[in-house]
Amino acid sequence: MRIPLINRLKHSLPARLLLVFVTVCFCVVALIIATLMHGFGSQWDGGIKPHLNQYLNYVNADIGNPPDITRAEELAKILPLNIYIEGPEQQYSSTGISLDLEKLKFEKQHRRWGNKKNNRLEESGLSTLSFGELDDRTVLRNQLGEHTVYFEVLHRDARAHGSGAIVRAMFWLLLILAGSFWFIRRMLRPVQDVKIGVKRMGQGELDYRVPVRADNDLGELAGSINNMAEGIDGLLDAKRQLLLSLSHELRSPLTRAKIAVQMLDKSKTSESIDEDLSEMQSLISEILEAERINGQHAALNRIILSPTDLIHASAEEFPEADLKLELQPRLPKMALDETRIRLLLRNLINNALTHSQNAENPPVVSAKSQGNVLEISVKDFGAGIAEEHIAHLTEPFYRADASRTRSTGGFGLGLHLCKLIAEAHGGELHITSKFGEGSTMSVSLPTDKTESP
Repeated sequence: MRIPLINRLKHSLPARLLLVFVTVCFCVVALIIATLMHGFGSQWDGGIKPHLNQYLNYVNADIGNPPDITRAEELAKILPLNIYIEGPEQQYSSTGISLDLEKLKFEKQHRRWGNKKNNRLEESGLSTLSFGELDDRTVLRNQLGEHTVYFEVLHRDARAHGSGAIVRAMFWLLLILAGSFWFIRRMLRPVQDVKIGVKRMGQGELDYRVPVRADNDLGELAGSINNMAEGIDGLLDAKRQLLLSLSHELRSPLTRAKIAVQMLDKSKTSESIDEDLSEMQSLISEILEAERINGQHAALNRIILSPTDLIHASAEEFPEADLKLELQPRLPKMALDETRIRLLLRNLINNALTHSQNAENPPVVSAKSQGNVLEISVKDFGAGIAEEHIAHLTEPFYRADASRTRSTGGFGLGLHLCKLIAEAHGGELHITSKFGEGSTMSVSLPTDKTESP
C-alpha cells in the first residue's frame, strides 16, 4: 500500500505544486531566520547585553557595599533573579543552595555599562564587575572587597517553551499544508476530470462527457474536449450506420444472384461464381455481426450453458476435420451468449485448420478452469506467424498473407470478431505464435456467474 501511495504522490500535480510551494517557503523562511539570527547576534553584545548589565548594576548598587543581606532577601522576593553573597563571615543564597559555577566563564564588563557609583568603586579597586552566560542563565559577578555578589537571571523554561513552540509551529504548518493541498487539488480538479475523460474516451467510451465545473480556461478546455468527442462519435456512428445499411442492402441482390446461378448449367464457371457469392455473403454477415457487437447498445443474450457442450458442438461443425480435444472434466456452467460464443469457437477452429493443412499434428482444442477464469485455447502446428504481425491480427481486414488468395481463407475479420466477442463477455483474446512451430489462440472468460455442472 505504501509504494503505490508514494508513486501516486510523485505523479500528482497538486502534490508537485505543493512541494514547489513548500520548497520556496522553506528557503524564504531559512533566509529570514538566518538574517534575524545574525541581527540578534550582533544586537546582543551591542544592545541587549548592556541593558541587562545595567539592570543588574542597579540591583547591585541597591544592595550596597558591604552587601546588605536583608535588602538582598527583599530584592530576591520581588525580582526575577537569584542572589548569592559570599564573604568571610557571610554566606547567603536566595535559593537555599550554592551557585553552580562549574561551566561559567566570566568576562570583565566595559566600564560604561556600570553606574557612577560602581564606576567609582571600580576606580578605587573596591569593585570588579564581570559577566558570565550559559544557555539557561546569565550571571553578573560583583567583587566588593572581600565580598563576592552573584546575580543570576534564569532563562526560565527556555527549552520547554522552545519545544512547545516547535510543536505548535509544526501543527500549524501541517494544517496549512493540508489546507493548501486541498485548495490546490480543488482548483485543479478540472485537470483530473479531463485526464479521466480523455482516458475513457481513448478506451472507446465516446459517449462520456467531461464535467464542466467552472466558467474559466479549464472549463473551456473541458467543453472543447466534449465537443470533440461528440463530433468523433457522430462521425463514427455515421460510418457505422452507412456500413450496416450497405451490408444489409447487398444481401438482397446477392441472394438473387445465387438463385440465378443455381438455375445455370453446372460448370466450372458457375461453381466459381457460386463460391464468390458465398464468400461475399459470409463477409457481409461478419461485417454486420462485428458492427452489432461493437455498437454502443450491443446486448448479449446470456443463458446458463456448459462450455464442454459448446466446444463439442462447435467441433462437430467440422466433421471431416481432424481435431484433438483436451477438456478439463466438469467445467463450470456459465452465463454465455450461445450464438456468439459458437461463432468465436468456429472462427478459432477454422483459423487453426486453415494454417494446419500441411502440419504433421492436428489442431488441439483445450479448456480448463482456474480460479474464476475459463481459458479456451486452440493450438495449431502450422508455419506460425511472424512476430511483427501478431499485434495487428485482431485489426479489421488485416491479414499476415497480403496475397489474399482463396487458399489462405478468410477476410481478416475472424480474429477481430473473436476479440469483440471475448471483450463483450468481459474476457480477453490472447495470441502467441512461434515462427515455424505454430500458433495458439486463447480466450479467457470470467466465470462470475456459474452453476454446478
